[in-house]
Amino acid sequence: MSIKSLVPRIVLVDDDELMLKSLHRHFKISMEGAEILTFSSPKQFIESLDTLASIDILVSDYLMPSINGVELINIGRRRYPQVLTVLLTGDTTGKVLCKSSISATFIVAKPFRREEFDEVITAFYRLNELPLSEAIKRALNETFIENELPILLSKIEDIDLDFHKLEAMLEQEVLIQAKLFHLCNSAYVGLSTKQYSLSTAIKTLGVDLVSAIIVSVCYHNMVAARYDIANCEQLSDINFRKVKLLKELVHKLHDASIDSERIVFLQSLLFLGELGSEIAQLITESQCHSPQSCYTEKLQIALYTATLIGYESAITDQLYALIKALETGSSDCNATKLLLLIDTITNKEVNQTVINTFFDQKSQDWLELFYELRSKYFS
Repeated sequence: MSIKSLVPRIVLVDDDELMLKSLHRHFKISMEGAEILTFSSPKQFIESLDTLASIDILVSDYLMPSINGVELINIGRRRYPQVLTVLLTGDTTGKVLCKSSISATFIVAKPFRREEFDEVITAFYRLNELPLSEAIKRALNETFIENELPILLSKIEDIDLDFHKLEAMLEQEVLIQAKLFHLCNSAYVGLSTKQYSLSTAIKTLGVDLVSAIIVSVCYHNMVAARYDIANCEQLSDINFRKVKLLKELVHKLHDASIDSERIVFLQSLLFLGELGSEIAQLITESQCHSPQSCYTEKLQIALYTATLIGYESAITDQLYALIKALETGSSDCNATKLLLLIDTITNKEVNQTVINTFFDQKSQDWLELFYELRSKYFS
């Protein structure tokens, strides 16, 4: 059965009948053959839960009687962990976004634009392309989706995040401060004197690296709360070295096509795939057939989890591009090539395949810089 032949079940909840009709019409046209159920109140939807074996996409208005959209989405996610959720709101203030970003996969402003729901539909088909077992999906859902994400994770996605906001966020985060001081005083940074000032640590490491550390620590803690993964700390350290290497390499390459902040954040987010792969090994007896298939599964896990958590499409598009580049052996995107080069650095066989596939004679300057930095961070 082809992916496009899947018959998704879409649930629309809104007390505005005109909006319900508009949403129904859009999905009927965009997802031909989909089963579309509409409810004009949260109460109707909740009463129908026992009759719905599954839901693929749940769209809910924010302001409704008795139960708001965030609460309804939380109910839906607890019942159907793999559901893609969309919060519709005419109020895009920080208050609503803060409440909803932890719950909803997508946030769509009223009146909605077709392109915004096209992203939802694309995400649905992408997730259903991934050959992850139901056991692995269930474990990922229980670890990352069903549990409330740390508020810090939603805050660091703020596009206006700067030094002062970051310092204020971390004033009460003792464990993350300890991690920052440890890394700031490590050999990778190379300071001549020990530093234990939060502001100095952030200035030394930079906003993007500190954000990457927050991602690493938060997801590490979520996994540690459920699983005993012996090498979790080691994986976290390796991820930080990858992030540091990548940041320095991008700085030295002076390539205007690469968004340095985004690529550093993406590298930190690939830690999700690393942790998910460790979980997969614990809950399944099946083994990958080759180092490349293991690495591909890691990327698939990162894409699956990041999509359901609700990272913006620019992030999930790049994760998807990594998978497609490996599948096809081709990419015109320098950011994709660099991410593959750095992220496979501890997997010699796959790393050499990446070098042979994506880097030709014209890329020798890039590779020379890479080899130099590899010896610095992974000697």
